[in-house]
Amino acid sequence: MNDQCSAVDYEQFIPRETGFIFKFIKKDNQFIHTFIEGKLIEKVGLCPDLVIGRSLMEFLPPDQVKRKEVFYEKAWNGEQVNYEGSIGGIHYLAVLNPIRINGETVEVIGTTIDITKEKIREKQAQQMEKLSVVGELAAGIAHEIRNPLTSLKGFAKIVKESVTDQKLIPYLDIMLDEMDRINQIVNEFMFIAKPNENVHFQFMNFSKLITDCIHFMEPQANLKSIKIEFDVKVEIILDCDRNQMKQVLINLLQNAIEATEDNGHFISVSLDEAGGESVMVTIRDKGCGIPESRLKRLFEPFYSTKEKGTGLGLLTCKRIIDLHQGSIDIESQPEEGTVIRILLPRVQNTGTLLIAE
Repeated sequence: MNDQCSAVDYEQFIPRETGFIFKFIKKDNQFIHTFIEGKLIEKVGLCPDLVIGRSLMEFLPPDQVKRKEVFYEKAWNGEQVNYEGSIGGIHYLAVLNPIRINGETVEVIGTTIDITKEKIREKQAQQMEKLSVVGELAAGIAHEIRNPLTSLKGFAKIVKESVTDQKLIPYLDIMLDEMDRINQIVNEFMFIAKPNENVHFQFMNFSKLITDCIHFMEPQANLKSIKIEFDVKVEIILDCDRNQMKQVLINLLQNAIEATEDNGHFISVSLDEAGGESVMVTIRDKGCGIPESRLKRLFEPFYSTKEKGTGLGLLTCKRIIDLHQGSIDIESQPEEGTVIRILLPRVQNTGTLLIAE
């Protein structure tokens, strides 16, 4: 094979901006890389020196090596192979083209393109499809549940007020608590189905709102001897729905309390400016943490890390933050704790605004 001709054949296909091209041969029953070029190389945490002259096992994790060796072997046997993979947080599509002379493969040329954005869009589409299903389900059953639930709760209260056997009171209290829980789940369904209904934006002292939520949760934290610390350096005004943001903060604080062990631990909450146009709320605990496999699924409907969780709490939080044009990010390590960061748009020129307390 003429080397110059070979260069013309593959260099014209190099996706220099969105991928890379590589070559390998099979020597001593190992696949050895002989060439790699393209801007995507650095993004995936590699460089030519780590790849050229080396086998897969010298720069990739063992699980990826086993998978890719299957594709490499097929290509070396004369097949064109297409496969998807990920490395360094980048998703890619690769094509392996064998170069054959007289029926024998002399090298394989691979082209790789970055499909991370496409994968993100695909995941978002799947998420919206799930939310659509949840919404249809919610709209179909919420009213049917709420009507008999209202009757049951009313009758249970009447029975509690008129019962003569005091031993029955605790059981009636449990019934009422469980009916409140069912009603709360129905409300979550209704919000996910129609998040834009009953949204009332107003300018408010967001620092005070966080303080109020912390005071509300302090009795629950005190039961576990947990202290909630709030660090706020400036008074911040936001345009938001008070009840919805209160729901987000209380939900996240409750999660942090439940994840934190009893006695002497603390949860830190901070509110800071994040550039001129945004503010950042950070909630940090030293609790049990969340494994990476579960972390990726936290905002999926009906997925919960709690034994009795509905899998709607964090999803509802995300929907509320989305409605406020913000973002929520969760970082966690098992046995080390969890950090939740909420980014919200900042109100400018608040001097003449009427602020709600």
